[in-house]
Amino acid sequence: MSLRTRFSLYCAAVLVTFSVILTLLVVVSAYYDARVSSQEAALAKAESASYEIRKLFSDGMFKLGELKTRWELSKPIRTFAEQELVDSFIQDKRFLGAWAIFEPNEFDGQDRVYATRKGSRPNGRFIPYFYRNLKNPDIINTIECMFYDNTDGSGDFYQVPKRTLNDFLGEPYLYPIDGEKVFMISLARPVIRAGKFVGVVGLDLKISDIEQELFSNWPFESGYIALLSPRGIYAAHSKKGILQGKNAGPISVRDSILKSLSTGQPFFHETAEGRSYVFPFHVGNYGQNWAIEVHVPDSILWNDLGPIILRSLLITFTLLPVCLFFIDRFFCKYVSEGISSASMFADSLGGGNYSVQIPDREFKDEIFHLFSALENMKEKLLRAIDQQIRSEKILQESAEIVARNEIIRLQKEELENTLGELRTAQETLLRNERLAAIGRISGAVSHQINNPLGAMNAARENISFYTLRIVSLLPILVEYLASADPEEKYAFDTTFQAILENTKETIGKKFRETRRAIEAFLREEEVEEAGDKAAVIAELGFLDCPKLVLHLCSSPEWERISEFFMAVRGLCVSEEVIHRSTDRMYKIVSALETYSGITREGAERLVKISDTVEAVLGVYEGAGGNRVTVERNYISDAMMRCVPEDLVRLWTQVVDNAYQAMSGEGKLRIHIFNIGTDVTCEVEDSGPGIPKSIREKVGEVLSSGKMEGVGAGIGLAVAASISKKYGGSWDWESEPGRTVFRFTFPRISQ
Repeated sequence: MSLRTRFSLYCAAVLVTFSVILTLLVVVSAYYDARVSSQEAALAKAESASYEIRKLFSDGMFKLGELKTRWELSKPIRTFAEQELVDSFIQDKRFLGAWAIFEPNEFDGQDRVYATRKGSRPNGRFIPYFYRNLKNPDIINTIECMFYDNTDGSGDFYQVPKRTLNDFLGEPYLYPIDGEKVFMISLARPVIRAGKFVGVVGLDLKISDIEQELFSNWPFESGYIALLSPRGIYAAHSKKGILQGKNAGPISVRDSILKSLSTGQPFFHETAEGRSYVFPFHVGNYGQNWAIEVHVPDSILWNDLGPIILRSLLITFTLLPVCLFFIDRFFCKYVSEGISSASMFADSLGGGNYSVQIPDREFKDEIFHLFSALENMKEKLLRAIDQQIRSEKILQESAEIVARNEIIRLQKEELENTLGELRTAQETLLRNERLAAIGRISGAVSHQINNPLGAMNAARENISFYTLRIVSLLPILVEYLASADPEEKYAFDTTFQAILENTKETIGKKFRETRRAIEAFLREEEVEEAGDKAAVIAELGFLDCPKLVLHLCSSPEWERISEFFMAVRGLCVSEEVIHRSTDRMYKIVSALETYSGITREGAERLVKISDTVEAVLGVYEGAGGNRVTVERNYISDAMMRCVPEDLVRLWTQVVDNAYQAMSGEGKLRIHIFNIGTDVTCEVEDSGPGIPKSIREKVGEVLSSGKMEGVGAGIGLAVAASISKKYGGSWDWESEPGRTVFRFTFPRISQ
């Protein structure tokens, strides 16, 4: 087989292999791109649906919040209260009905008067349920609420708010209406007067209406979208309505979904037909998460990949023959003909014909250089023969030297490889130790930032609520102030100014004592409903009852005035919460910026030792909350010339060990002082101390007293090497409840 044929076959094999590999890479890339695209689309669909559901639930909770607030601050006439229940849902077709369940004689104290009224118990207990007629939604029917005293789960819509005094967003359940069992979800909020539970108000959502409005379309052709309750139960399903009220998949899948719901993080799981994405979401201050599940069938991905594979193969095998033809022409003209001439020239030299001349070539390429090399070989051949005999002896003598040198070279390479592996291992251990410390700081900082963020979010919702209340009350107050006498206006303005200036909250035991004292004062002044009014005055932040507030208590508009003051008070308190939370987050971020700024400095400069210690302490104090008390005793302001990052690394290792030893709770003391021409820094923690079993190995590489997997045993070794790098020394002492690491450096006086 000729060289030309072999070269053509080799090129063909290489091109085919490369084309197949390229096609596979394109297919794999397209597959993952399609997978990522489908995931993003599914999560976007889930997030959009969760927004609609969350908005629906939030609208219901807001309507209930208005009823709750009005009925907590006043005792309306039942006919007005029933009309308010109907008004809360009659204009919003998304809600099936509204209901209220109050404890006996707690709504208005007049149960016996309404003993025969529709929507009340025979004893007059206020338990009306207003709902849309299933056949004609414009007709509103009235019945008594049922099952509310049940403790088997069917009465959770009343029993849970009564027990917890918190909002409730119930699991989907069947409730009989007009002789039919309707699958629904109940939203409920407790009504509390003067700290006492009196009843519950609620709204019902018909799940079939939710499905028709939000889950009627099937995403991704044959996929589906579903609503999951906090217990992992299908509340709505766009494809299989029969799954309503059933568990979301096998036990293993349901356990994973429940775990995802508890953490609030998106989750996906594989099924026989494709992949399902679960997107949790939170509603108001209800303590459990709901979720949207979007299913993406695998057929979507393969339908997209088929045309891509076909086009890639078609292009590959169309261009392959063209490439092979041009490669063959090029090789024949520029390679094979020149090699044939070189072969004839070499044959002539091998036959002893040293008069042969180099053929002329158009290009001075590698073959031309091959001819030149053969010519040089011809000239040197005779000289080589003459030198061969003398060289044989020299070669014999040098063979041993070459062999020994080869052994030395191999040993040197082996030592260099071993040293390189040791350096790599050391760098890996050091990087892992630093990353572990940074990971612990990041996790703690994230936790500390989440707390003020949660407080700010709650304050934002409160501000929205109180703003709406103020806006709704302003027309009434304007009318009231326009007709009030000057003394009453002065009392209103002075009280309003006092509320704006006082943002401190009175809580706990002090609040209860204040409320009792004000109630006693009001009873002495013979003020009606002294208990309720005393609770409102205490909530407004007053430590006693001034005469101006007493004057307002006797006003016939006291309920509207107090409701307005409570809303203003809520705005002030919420603004103070946001202010404190912002300050807390600013301190944490400022400490991190200082820490990261110093760790990026790679050049030597004069640096104050206490500044590097403060950079590390700032981060750990921000991340650790207030469970670790840090005591600073900086007697010396000595400076030293070093790379700032080195000292930050040293203090990070020592302080991180101290925090881990104390399990994030205890006392940390930093003492910096001068001894002669040296400066000493002591880091003392109140942890359990260094175990006796490893005390002799403290500071050695791979020696650690932490649990397996927590530390690599390189932190103190790094600290010791940094101390030695700058001419310093270190030692330590330890006993239960007190461990001290002491570092000494030559100081430069400022």
